[in-house]
Amino acid sequence: MKVFEITALGKPKDRRFKEYSFLGSSDEVWRFIAPDGEGLNGVPFGRKWKVPTFFIEKPLIPKPNFFRTCLAFVCDEKARELAGGPLEMSGEFLPIRVEGEKGKYWIYNITNTINVLDAKKSKWQKTGPGPNDRILRKPSFIAARFGEESIFKIAENRGGRMYCLECSGDPDDGEFKAVVEHHGLTGLDFELVWNDET
Repeated sequence: MKVFEITALGKPKDRRFKEYSFLGSSDEVWRFIAPDGEGLNGVPFGRKWKVPTFFIEKPLIPKPNFFRTCLAFVCDEKARELAGGPLEMSGEFLPIRVEGEKGKYWIYNITNTINVLDAKKSKWQKTGPGPNDRILRKPSFIAARFGEESIFKIAENRGGRMYCLECSGDPDDGEFKAVVEHHGLTGLDFELVWNDET
């Protein structure tokens, strides 16, 4: 069993570019999505959704299937169609517009926040004198607490990081990382952060 941190910084197949283009938006959009600075942090979006407009920051570099946004990622129609099974088990799709682009796009908000962190075995960085003044640097997990969902967040980093569980590595088992890799979907990186064998 392995856990990967999901980041939307994937390197494009075209080696001339370090990463794919990502989405930008106005401050007004983020005030709506995260009025307290912490929207999309592991719980369902709690207000009526108003479809916001984003723009591609660097339109001349490759466009991925998954774009990066704050605390979440955006997927296009192909990504939702091919990886929709594992995504639907762990979150919600919130529709957005992408300026100048045809097709449908969604912010994917992970709502599956689970209590699986092994706090004693995890590595922390102190940020102040108090016992809770710390940042999670290297997580360790309790394997027996995982369910069927392959995408999750944890409360200990306030939903700020996105994780993916891999048990078999078989896309037929509905594991998100395996499905993304099997279909060649672009824009995401999976960084190994924990393995139950080590």
